[in-house]
Amino acid sequence: MELPTTQAKRVIESMKLPWIDEIVVGQIPRELADTSNKTICRISEYLNEPTYYANATFKGWTIGVEVQIFYKLNSGIRTLNNEIDLAREFVKNNWTIENSEDHIQDPDTRQVIKVFYFSKDLIIKESEN
Repeated sequence: MELPTTQAKRVIESMKLPWIDEIVVGQIPRELADTSNKTICRISEYLNEPTYYANATFKGWTIGVEVQIFYKLNSGIRTLNNEIDLAREFVKNNWTIENSEDHIQDPDTRQVIKVFYFSKDLIIKESEN
């Protein structure tokens, strides 16, 4: 099975969102760290654990990702509509929205940041045990 971050990245890439300039898995590379002229979507793993216990073993696995959006300054985009579309795409791909944080503004770069937490339950087939 693919890592949770890889699965989430595929969901976002499939949407071909013109307002996202870069999709990053894990740490933001140094060359993008101080960039406020690009909208960057950062994906990291926050949940990866067994679930659905029965007959002295687990029958599933729960995965979760944190999706952070760092909006470029003066982007002029309609953020709420775009964020709703993004969340709907995750739900369409069998993810659950665990949390949708308030928008905050980075005090250093003045960029607006939005954070989502998505999770997904995977059922393990007997042949995969």
